[in-house]
Amino acid sequence: MRYVLTGAGQIGTQLAHDLVGAGHSVTVIRRSPSPLPGTTLLQGDAGDPALLHRALSGASAIFHCIHADYSAPAWERALPPREAAVMDAAAATGIPVIFPESVYAYGHGAEHLTERTPPAPVAPLGKVRARLLAQRKAHAARTLSVVAADLLGPTAHPRTSVFPLMVLAPAHRGRRAWVMGDPDAPRSATYIPDLARAMIAAAQNAHALAPEGDAVLLAPSLPPLSQREMAQLAAEAARGRTGSSAKQLPVSRIPRAVFAAAGLFSPMARELHNQQYLWDAPAVMESGRLTGEFGVEASSWDTVLAEWVRTGG
Repeated sequence: MRYVLTGAGQIGTQLAHDLVGAGHSVTVIRRSPSPLPGTTLLQGDAGDPALLHRALSGASAIFHCIHADYSAPAWERALPPREAAVMDAAAATGIPVIFPESVYAYGHGAEHLTERTPPAPVAPLGKVRARLLAQRKAHAARTLSVVAADLLGPTAHPRTSVFPLMVLAPAHRGRRAWVMGDPDAPRSATYIPDLARAMIAAAQNAHALAPEGDAVLLAPSLPPLSQREMAQLAAEAARGRTGSSAKQLPVSRIPRAVFAAAGLFSPMARELHNQQYLWDAPAVMESGRLTGEFGVEASSWDTVLAEWVRTGG
């Protein structure tokens, strides 16, 4: 089959790798002139109708994976019009659009998220995500949104992925982990290869999963752990490699005031401050249809941490 990807960040890169590895033909639309291995590059803007029409001819599905700077105004400017252009092109060619999605649109519903939880945003980023979900539902294109928790994995961006940056990396080096929110609240995490498998399964079963034209699905996620437990497991995995003795890793909470003060100068810090509600309570995702009906299971923490140690964190 032939698939089209827009964007080649942490999710798009994993998708391209997996699709090419499975023998599919992959075309990637991105601004960068650098192609991903084994793919065909179409350099340009994912919101360009002419470019999309050219890319989607003969394709089976499109995975829309572009993103924007971590701020609500940037998302508002960049994301809705490009999603609309992609859906217009997909509807014209009769193929589904698969989106990666976050828990932001669900507000406090993210404390125990199921596929029946309605959007109820409480922060600016969540309001943008809820608008995008509503836009997809109203569009004529067949759309499938695959919701993931915080991401980690081989293609995770080291400067923006919360668990690798703030929990796993310090723990791997035996240092104190400074975490957001309650260090003892259970949290789901999504391994990026699992999200890619879930999105591919959604594309290949789009009619069954979204018979009425739109579906919101949960990606399989790792068993919930607190950030303190994640740090301890990461430290133990690293010590298993070096053979040093076990000890309890120190974990501390970053004061809320730090993000409030930094937000005066940094849009990203401002949004993290707005998102504190997500970190002050549990954030657990249940299994959904992709697991129950199509057998897309989550990886284990042992697998994730073994990879983390093998690649040096």
